[in-house]
Amino acid sequence: MRYLIITALVLVLLAGTAAALPSEVVQSIEATATGGDLYQGASNYVYEAGGEAAVVTQTIALSAEGTGEVDQAALNEAGDVDFEEGEGGIYGDGAVVTQSTTMTATGTDIWQNYGYLSDESYWLPGNFAIVIGNNAVVSQSLNMDATGENVWQNWGEYFGEGNYFWPSNIAEVYGEGTTTTQTIDQTASAEEYVWQMGWNLADPDAGSLATQSISQAAVAGGDIEQQAANDAYFYGDGAVAIQSVLMDAMAGGFAYQGGDNYADMGNYETIMVDQSATLNAVAGDWVNQYFSNMNYEAGSTTVSTQAVTAYATGTDIDQNLYNQFETDDPVSEGTQLITAGAYATDGDADQYAYNWMYTYGDDILGQSIVLNAVATDEVWQYGDNFGDLDDNLDLGQEVWLSGDGAYVYQNADNSAYFGDFADIAQYVALSAISDDEGVYQYADNYAENEYAYSESTNNVGQEITGAAMGGDASYQYFINYADLTENYWYDPGMYNVTQVNVATLAADDYADQYQSNWIDWWYPNTGSIAMDMMGDASADELYQYHENWIEIYY
Repeated sequence: MRYLIITALVLVLLAGTAAALPSEVVQSIEATATGGDLYQGASNYVYEAGGEAAVVTQTIALSAEGTGEVDQAALNEAGDVDFEEGEGGIYGDGAVVTQSTTMTATGTDIWQNYGYLSDESYWLPGNFAIVIGNNAVVSQSLNMDATGENVWQNWGEYFGEGNYFWPSNIAEVYGEGTTTTQTIDQTASAEEYVWQMGWNLADPDAGSLATQSISQAAVAGGDIEQQAANDAYFYGDGAVAIQSVLMDAMAGGFAYQGGDNYADMGNYETIMVDQSATLNAVAGDWVNQYFSNMNYEAGSTTVSTQAVTAYATGTDIDQNLYNQFETDDPVSEGTQLITAGAYATDGDADQYAYNWMYTYGDDILGQSIVLNAVATDEVWQYGDNFGDLDDNLDLGQEVWLSGDGAYVYQNADNSAYFGDFADIAQYVALSAISDDEGVYQYADNYAENEYAYSESTNNVGQEITGAAMGGDASYQYFINYADLTENYWYDPGMYNVTQVNVATLAADDYADQYQSNWIDWWYPNTGSIAMDMMGDASADELYQYHENWIEIYY
């Protein structure tokens, strides 16, 4: 067997004081290989560079056409980056650091950037930079394209304690007013198997912008596994984080898609966090999709936008989707949206969606979940909006679930804990069709004035509407509940409450329908209450119970 090996190495090793450092470094590698089994390795390295408006540019382009196994690895490193503490770096206000890696390959088994541990040392390809200075601009891009029998892009070996050597973009940026842009684009086509991993990591300071994006597209005759993670850690006020993930998979076997956007804002005053993900998968076997957006310790004056969209077609579908937003300060605006569609061609469709918010008031907030599923067997749907909030609040929560299968289970919940001067709107809409066993629907709107301490005017609107059709035995349990007693140690308030409950149920053999509008009321409170309920059910055997209930606490 013929082997063709091409390696390229460019090193800039500099020592001395900052005055002796070069202010401009340009490193470029371009390698092309043709043959049987191919290995390409390339590395650009500069330990230090600096000066006012220093410029460092590192570029690697690898191209391989093999008839056997192809292994490509590329590393751009500015500063000495490791897992514990980096050394060296690019110094100076207004520094510009650009790192770019492009890989294209054809062959049988293709490995593009393989991170591994060997003899207590490690090899971790990717783009790594340490930049020290105000108003610096850092750009890192990693582009991969491969066609073969099996493809691995950014594979990392496990080295214990939950850690992997994932090849990645890593930027340690020290200074105010910096801009960091990290992109990963991966495309793969394989006769059998595709693995894709993308990871961006940045930790900027105050007044900085970090934009992170990962795009993955894969086609395989067998299985596909895709994973993506954007992580940003900020240290200072006035920061902006923009994180996005796009995954597309078309597999003859199973398809797994998983990832997260994580922004740790350090409890500083944050301007904006924008997190989004779109997952699309079509598979001949099962599909599993998982994604989480997390905006953590966002501080005050922040605007938070989180969205997850997932669509899947396969024999069995499992979708788990999350948005989480937390701030320990008032004055914030937040929206959370989850949209998912599932079509299970020979099995079950399971969907779980969760929006979670924790804020300290002065908020304009919205949470929305929309799930649609069709399955030949069972459909299981869970939609949960949760808000632990405070004063001066405008909150809208909605859950829409639609299912069609042999058996359909739906569970929807809106929960809000609020203080004074709050406007709360909660809505649930359920729709289900069963062609065999039946339907089970549960919906709950819950609002509680847990943090109410003073005289204030508050408005609460709760509505549930549900329709279920078909099946041997079907059930509906719909509850609107407002607990307005938690201010009993403090001053009474004014509460205007509207509760609406509408249910339609049709089953072949047995139907069970329960609806409740319920309010717990502290007697010194003032305001108005309106309760409305409509229930319709049909079956050979039927049980119905409906109640409008106001409980007064003295």
